Amino acid sequence: MANLISGSIAVLLMIWFVGGLAVSIGSVPFFIIAVAVLGMTVADLVESVINSRNNTRD
Repeated sequence: MANLISGSIAVLLMIWFVGGLAVSIGSVPFFIIAVAVLGMTVADLVESVINSRNNTRD
């Protein structure tokens, strides 16, 4: 559960920071890169939470 809470806070802060950079810079290539990186970050969080839940059941 701690993994979910701390990971969610970290991902939200990263989305806030990188999203703010993307808006302030206003460049389309940077926006595309930022969306891809944030998508990978969220996917890693989901994978990490699923793996931690599976490991606690063993």
